[in-house]
Amino acid sequence: MSRHSGSSRHRSHHSRSTESNPEDLVEQVKSIITLLYEVVSSRPYEWEAYLPSARSAMTALDHLHFFRDPQRFAEQVWMLHGLQDYAFHDSDSGCIRDIAEWCQTAWLRILRNYPENVDTLTGLGRNWLQRAQATLARIHREEGNDSSSQGSSSQAGNSTQGHLSNEDKYNADERLASPPADPRRQGPLYVEARGYLQPAVDFYARALRSADALGSTTGEILASAAESQMSLGNVTGPPGDERHFAQAIRYLRRAEAAPGYILSVYLQQYLNDYGRYVS
Repeated sequence: MSRHSGSSRHRSHHSRSTESNPEDLVEQVKSIITLLYEVVSSRPYEWEAYLPSARSAMTALDHLHFFRDPQRFAEQVWMLHGLQDYAFHDSDSGCIRDIAEWCQTAWLRILRNYPENVDTLTGLGRNWLQRAQATLARIHREEGNDSSSQGSSSQAGNSTQGHLSNEDKYNADERLASPPADPRRQGPLYVEARGYLQPAVDFYARALRSADALGSTTGEILASAAESQMSLGNVTGPPGDERHFAQAIRYLRRAEAAPGYILSVYLQQYLNDYGRYVS
């Protein structure tokens, strides 16, 4: 009986201590997210062991109404990047849905305070772009047999890189040549992919407008915006697909010219191969 009472007193004291010292709770959350950054970068195969910690961090931040405080913007962005990277640690296979959705909600809450902020808009663009990856990978797998039977499997690599499936990266020449409309592009997977990718394209476009206005546009943002356009082009029927591919090339040209930025190998190859089609 006394042991139970003592336990109750301990819990009550701990609760009061947490509520009276919210900064202690914030520091605990920061420690968890620092660990998540390490897991994603060094040992993503261990992700599942850290799922309870990630969810407890989210619960604590909700309890503190942390994302309603406009004075803590830098901390908010850092935390969200850590949780979002963890949620999408293997985006081709899917995501940790509740964490991905929680991050999106938190980004939107910050956006109310900073509607034109580049970091917030790119965070949302990245969230939507990464959400699309599992669907794009599934499209690629399901169509792989068809394309191989037509002798085009050599265009597919062994794994995806960045945010684009291999089909996204290398099959744009087929679209630019204006092939007959593919009825599969009206199928459910394509509709789902477009539903993820259109917001990604829109948020990256907003981020670039804000960055351009501030004179702070980076090659990294331009490359990500190009990836979103390329991916959307690959799940859109003609003639709309050509508009997305052309915009991707324009973004890649700007990224290539950005001081100190080097395009990834596959984006540089894409620009080299298809840039000549876009004036």
